[in-house]
Amino acid sequence: MEIRTLDELEKGSVFANQWQKLVQDNNAAGFMQSLEWARFKTQQGLTCKHLGIFQGQKLIGGCILYYVPGESATIMVAPEGPVIPWQDEALAAQCLELIMNACRRQPGESASSTIALRVEPRLPPPLPEVLLEFGRAPVDLVPRETVYIDLRSTPAEILAAMRPKGRYNTRLAERKGVIVREAGAAELIENFYPILCQTGRRDGFAVEPISFFVEMASTLMTDGTVRLLLAEHEGELLGGLVLLIYGDTATYLYGGTSNTKRNLMSGYALQWVALNTAREAGCHWYDMYGFDRFCSRRNRYGRFSKFKSQFGGEVRRYIGAQDYYFLDTLTDTLIKAFNEVES
Repeated sequence: MEIRTLDELEKGSVFANQWQKLVQDNNAAGFMQSLEWARFKTQQGLTCKHLGIFQGQKLIGGCILYYVPGESATIMVAPEGPVIPWQDEALAAQCLELIMNACRRQPGESASSTIALRVEPRLPPPLPEVLLEFGRAPVDLVPRETVYIDLRSTPAEILAAMRPKGRYNTRLAERKGVIVREAGAAELIENFYPILCQTGRRDGFAVEPISFFVEMASTLMTDGTVRLLLAEHEGELLGGLVLLIYGDTATYLYGGTSNTKRNLMSGYALQWVALNTAREAGCHWYDMYGFDRFCSRRNRYGRFSKFKSQFGGEVRRYIGAQDYYFLDTLTDTLIKAFNEVES
């Protein structure tokens, strides 16, 4: 086996298709290891390093690593990765060792610039043996707990699997005339972003800067990876939902509702249309993307978890982000920083 650095892969090329299939077939991977997401994060100013692991000419694993360019002490992050055969412990260990050795040499400006590798595969507990030398990271990029809804049933069966309140509010929104439509990229900024900011102020959560959504509109919406749904009543905008579709999974990324006509339950209408949009797109799963069974306000997803639970589904829990520190490069970085302070 050998590891190679893959330059930006052209859409539709042999290696691009192989990588996309590899990610989509790996249960521990997700859209953050996709080529589309990498291009989006590059537009935001991050550097993406794509490593591929080969047996002969066959691509069998790898990862897309993200890091902030120009920093003297870099942590390279593989959210929802690396994409390796976790079910084969021996092969997974070989692949992980190749990735770790490659990271020691990254990002290239300095041999001692990479102080840590952070991985975050969607693996259920317990921690696999190959990650026992890693330590629990202080933060997660991917929700450690989420809800998956099975879309391989009929709409009637999906509705029946909801909790009674979820079914009632979904039907109420329909009876009251709430209309949900798919919108274009321009409306992500003009219509959805103000609603999201209003929701953030009301419910007490931080919202990404508008530049985040400008880049999303110009990259992920133009190729159909991200779709925007807007809910309206008698011409008045009531809410919106950002849906990401990758492989057989659709992910509920962002949602917000206005402060008016909240009794019309537009949030339920949005989720119901999103579920059906994902199902019609061929998805098998709908990821609510973040959940807390205790609905704790200390958890960033806690305040929305009661709402999300109304749609049924199964709770999935993961091991969370894990860090491996390259002690030799970390020591060199600390000594260099100390000498600069002393001088």
